[in-house]
Amino acid sequence: MRFRILLGVIIILGIILPSAAVAQDSLAVAQTGSTPEIRMSHAMAYDPHNEVAVMFGGSTSDGGYHELSDTWIYSYEENEWTELTLSPHPSARAGHYLVYCDATNEIIFYGSGTDTWSFSCATQTWSHVVTSVNPGNHFSHGMAYDSDENVVVLFGGFGGDDRESDDTWIFNCTTREWFEVYPVDPPLERYGLVMAYDETVQKVVMTCGNSPQGHLEDTWWYDVSTNTWDEQTTTGARFGLKWPSMVFDSSIQKCVLFGGQVGQDPVNHTWIYDAQQNSWVRLYPDDAPPGRITGAFTFDSKNNVSILFGGGGADYIPLGDTWAYTYDTNTWTNMSSVTSSTSTTTSSETTTSETTAGTIPLEIIAIGITIPLVAVVVLLVVRKRM
Repeated sequence: MRFRILLGVIIILGIILPSAAVAQDSLAVAQTGSTPEIRMSHAMAYDPHNEVAVMFGGSTSDGGYHELSDTWIYSYEENEWTELTLSPHPSARAGHYLVYCDATNEIIFYGSGTDTWSFSCATQTWSHVVTSVNPGNHFSHGMAYDSDENVVVLFGGFGGDDRESDDTWIFNCTTREWFEVYPVDPPLERYGLVMAYDETVQKVVMTCGNSPQGHLEDTWWYDVSTNTWDEQTTTGARFGLKWPSMVFDSSIQKCVLFGGQVGQDPVNHTWIYDAQQNSWVRLYPDDAPPGRITGAFTFDSKNNVSILFGGGGADYIPLGDTWAYTYDTNTWTNMSSVTSSTSTTTSSETTTSETTAGTIPLEIIAIGITIPLVAVVVLLVVRKRM
């Protein structure tokens, strides 16, 4: 009797275990293909450790205006967004900034509050950085990481009094502290500006924004080692802009700027800034993204593409599209309309997962048959010897 009971239990386990594996596989498939909701005034930085773009927060009109506190990663090679459910994490907000710090393999977060956060690329977790002082409640400011000095530079934005500021702050990635610096003749106070570190001149490049004088088109360099801002005399006429997006493309050693607001209208202009030539050149790619402000923009250094997500479109309506810009071909690609089959690596994986969802894979069937058969043989041998 005990032999028959034990045999029955083993056969049941052989059925249950493959079923549980199928349930797990179906759950993974259900998560594939999710995308962030529409948003603007969010922030994104590229994580070369995991070869993904990391995005946080922003504001949305989806379900009524509210701010977001979600963390997403985007893989260009897989053309896939994945939400990370993390605790702790920064509170919901918009108008903040993210920059990747190479020496410490982390992404530093600041803005729309007085708290500083670090996203560890090694563990993909958020942690609160406790500092003795901070820049105050800045938002719609600029931030850039100086890899030679291992510091983050913050400039401008709306200050704690909701007025444009012209203060310059430094976050030391080694000491984990903020400190204010007082350069002579800083740029005009502003918000809605953009900044990027240009390694060819070893300076932080800052441009655009809105000031009491209106939209700006000036270009400035900031030198951390000498604590000086220097306005540049550039070639290439531009309109004054606020809330554009800009990255430094290390493959071409130039800055790429997109979008922004001219007058009251968002535009879809693509500009290239060459610091060595001190020139701005507008390019005219086919099928550029719709005009927008405050889009999240970051450079994928593995694939040499600039990734753009969301932003505010016409009438400040948030967008939820993903685009990739390749300078070599002067091409914008709407990744939201590209299926996963365009990626040779992931298309086969995705297709396999999708076609097997709801069915039992052959390897799991084999396990389900093998477990009870082996057990029966063993029990028969044991029983014969008894």
